[in-house]
Amino acid sequence: MKRAIYFDLDGTLLEQERGYGEILAETFRSVHGECRDEWLTSYDEAFFEAFQACEPDPVRRAFATVSDEDETLATKLLELEAEYGRVPDGTHADLAALGERYQLGVLTNGMPGWQREKLAANDLDRHFDAVVTSYEVGAHKPEPAPFEAAESAVTADAFGMVGDSDADVDGARERGWASLRYDGQRFRDAPAAFGWR
Repeated sequence: MKRAIYFDLDGTLLEQERGYGEILAETFRSVHGECRDEWLTSYDEAFFEAFQACEPDPVRRAFATVSDEDETLATKLLELEAEYGRVPDGTHADLAALGERYQLGVLTNGMPGWQREKLAANDLDRHFDAVVTSYEVGAHKPEPAPFEAAESAVTADAFGMVGDSDADVDGARERGWASLRYDGQRFRDAPAAFGWR
């Protein structure tokens, strides 16, 4: 039986050493020399509205609500997210071991270029047979569409999902996948947690 394991990216394969609000504030300071509370509020409101609707380029659109340097700010934010991202200890070894027995993929709520850049910046991309982002299918986990796209991206008889949120775990279960809520355990333990023999 062929089996595939998908992993969430943010909060699972990649943890942030600083909070998102701190990274966003540093982005503004690096470009404008300051960060105002109203900028953070305007950015958050515009970003999440655009992101939930899968509108194009939500980061730049959100920055454009407070600055005419939206492209520079978006580039800096991605740079800082990659810089402050930390791959949990043992992840590369665990993924290499799992890859010998299973097909591996990333299933993430996010923009394709943005998420793939973070994978590449942390040398994670080499481990995966497929990367599926919610933006590519126009819906976010826990909706069925991302999971359906993930099933189409690899050839497998059974699927498992490792993620840190309800969207990961509940969406996988609704689709009939095995699931594991990530809370810092070793990724190589996922098959046993799924009940796979």
